[in-house]
Amino acid sequence: MRRRISLVLVAVALAVIPLACGGSENKAQQADTSTVEQDTATTRPGADPWLTEVATAAVPVVEVLKERPPETSATTGASASGVVYQAASERPAIPRDGYLSAGVSTTPAGYAFDNPTYFKDPLVFVVAADDGGDWLQVELLARPNHQVGWIKRSEVTLSKHRYHLKLTKSTFTLQAFEGDNLLGETQVVIGKDATFTPVGTFFVTEKIARPPSGVYGPWILATSGYSESLDDFDGGLPQMALHGTNNPALIGTKASNGCIRMPNDFVSKLAYTMPAGTPLVITD
Repeated sequence: MRRRISLVLVAVALAVIPLACGGSENKAQQADTSTVEQDTATTRPGADPWLTEVATAAVPVVEVLKERPPETSATTGASASGVVYQAASERPAIPRDGYLSAGVSTTPAGYAFDNPTYFKDPLVFVVAADDGGDWLQVELLARPNHQVGWIKRSEVTLSKHRYHLKLTKSTFTLQAFEGDNLLGETQVVIGKDATFTPVGTFFVTEKIARPPSGVYGPWILATSGYSESLDDFDGGLPQMALHGTNNPALIGTKASNGCIRMPNDFVSKLAYTMPAGTPLVITD
């Protein structure tokens, strides 16, 4: 039996709250950018530096290899979604045997990911390397953060987009882009010093609709990152997410358990605009 997973946001476990599945890809009205300057500090090299390839699972279980298959020619390198940061702590691994699985388990060669996810959304990975062969290198939801593994091309469908998010912790600023076009920005809540928001390159794994009056606001955008200061949270796994808030007075402060809170109207715009597989680059 699957065990529940909690996002490190507030002292309520997601798995015991009724959730409607997210995942709408229809674009909502874009945020006003008339007074905002674009920041291109996270630009990636290449012909189209913002093009992200997303692999969506087409089978019930996706087997992930930790080691590169010998028949591949793609080399392990920078993530497709930006600079990869090393984990800032040495917390125990997730997943691991005998510990809250939430649809992800270890295998002798790597990991096994259930499809659909724990929250009944399609399982997605961001592709880190694609040599056109039978195997794809992908970014993973696992701890230590920023791991990559190898999956079979035949077990997924591929799509591409140019959306990405950037969080600058020092200014409490979250920016949303489509390619070089800044769609909008907002001030956010980040993790307290004791339960800090991890830095590095992550991606949105799924979008979960919520009752808008609740503590999470109308949407939760789960990410591929785990807390680097907590091993579990309220009986579940400490997965990092972006979400709304019922306490907007805290925006612009360090007040969360590691997740990123924002105004409810802004998280709604993200949910209707940013697809699963959207890169999120977090810097200090």
